[in-house]
Amino acid sequence: MAAHDRDDDTVDETVDEPMARPDGHRYERPESADDTRSKSWDYAVLGILVVVMLVLVATGTVPIFDF
Repeated sequence: MAAHDRDDDTVDETVDEPMARPDGHRYERPESADDTRSKSWDYAVLGILVVVMLVLVATGTVPIFDF
């Protein structure tokens, strides 16, 4: 029975959408090379920022506790 042949107006997602799973979840499309490259730069910048902050805290330049 096709999705459009039903009497109760429900839609069978597995017939209409080839990427749909039976449990209702959908697959995400693969990332493009540009998206992957952009994310890698974002994570690299974030990592460098965290390392710089850790060094500043470890050397006492940025005090955390006021003793």
